[in-house]
Amino acid sequence: MFGLWTRPDLKYNITVVKRIVQDLKNSWRNTNSSTIDFANKIPTKIWDEKPFKLRFRSFAWEFSCLVRTRMCYLKGLRIGKLSFSSQEDIPNKGEIVKYSKKVIFDQLTKLSREILIEIEKVDENKVNMVLWLIQHERLHQGKLMLYLSKENLALPTSFVKTWGESNFRKQQEM
Repeated sequence: MFGLWTRPDLKYNITVVKRIVQDLKNSWRNTNSSTIDFANKIPTKIWDEKPFKLRFRSFAWEFSCLVRTRMCYLKGLRIGKLSFSSQEDIPNKGEIVKYSKKVIFDQLTKLSREILIEIEKVDENKVNMVLWLIQHERLHQGKLMLYLSKENLALPTSFVKTWGESNFRKQQEM
């Protein structure tokens, strides 16, 4: 059986493939925008704190995981094989967590641009990789939503608009 990417002679398939790639790019842009907005909402003075003392990790740890995850997926998209094990060319989270908030922010921004370039070149064997990356990042955003709420910090507008403003109204507003 031929996949969409293996039959470019069919005009319909070319249109569908272009649409899938564009949808992946738009989904990634939206996901990245929320991640960057979450990072901007966190004051530097609490960057290394754990909002839940006995559970979860610090803000810095969550973003360190996102940086490393983006590095692993970027490499996977380039070489066609995804790995999260220790790698010489990808630092571990324990190293990344020591980076400053600015360095983490810069890494997230740089990696996002590089991932967009790879999404443009994606084939049918790598679509799931992009979807897994987005899902992973959204999982962290869910945790960050709890962290910010615990610290009485406003949620990012981009995140609230994506998931429905009525879902985030405080009880007294309802």
